[in-house]
Amino acid sequence: MILVSCRKDFSSDRLFNDQNVIRDYPNPANLGNFTELDDATLLTRADGRHVLVLVHGYRSPLKNVVSSYHDLARNLAQRDLLAEGPDGSTSQYGLVVGFAWPGFKTRLVGFFAARPWASRSGGYLRALIQTLRRAARTVDIQTHSLGARVALQAVSTDNTLWVDNLMMAAPAVDDECLQPSEEFNDILDSCNRVFVYHSKHDPVLKTYMLASIDRALGAKGPENKRVTLEKCLNVYVVDCQAHVKAHGDYRKKPAYYGHWSRVMNQQQLDRYATL
Repeated sequence: MILVSCRKDFSSDRLFNDQNVIRDYPNPANLGNFTELDDATLLTRADGRHVLVLVHGYRSPLKNVVSSYHDLARNLAQRDLLAEGPDGSTSQYGLVVGFAWPGFKTRLVGFFAARPWASRSGGYLRALIQTLRRAARTVDIQTHSLGARVALQAVSTDNTLWVDNLMMAAPAVDDECLQPSEEFNDILDSCNRVFVYHSKHDPVLKTYMLASIDRALGAKGPENKRVTLEKCLNVYVVDCQAHVKAHGDYRKKPAYYGHWSRVMNQQQLDRYATL
């Protein structure tokens, strides 16, 4: 598992490093065993491949991040969506890269503090995407929870950045943020497709309004369905309430990977769908 971290000393949950550091962890259960990589090596690994970048949410110690990313990559491989190396098909990822940002540990205070940290982390993620785009065939981003803000900030601040599929599970951002004249509407010009996976049963996002006057995008999807359909033409909204009852359910559910498979296989997709 290749992990790129902007955390101080690679693992701090509150402090930033001056720049991204790249490590390869051959065994996710042993964080003491790793090889440091440089940009040139990362570019060699990404050359000509469909690359997936994973972005975690807040309250994520490094050991949990590595374990979660490894489990997701294993699930993709089991569903024939990952074949690391040069021989993967156009419907498979050839490389998965995990991104680690300081997300704090405490629950309520952590979320308040982590929001500006997520925005700041966007610059580091942008640097990673810019590097990967020099060699990769395509770059997809998959986020969870507050990781959506990291990715949105990364893409919105550089209109030369191009992402194929931005897939946000349980996005902990305001539900109108993708609509015209709102905070992240401009990212729609930098992405081929943007996917919003949401569930009204998510207990964590039910408390989102404690930290914001708005509802979370990951609770019931975008604020205005008509505006989304008419003005946000590359946004796809997927209601996952039948399968997702907990905040971390997405990466565990076969139905979620089933939809991901349809995304990768370029199948025609409904703009509003239900799993």
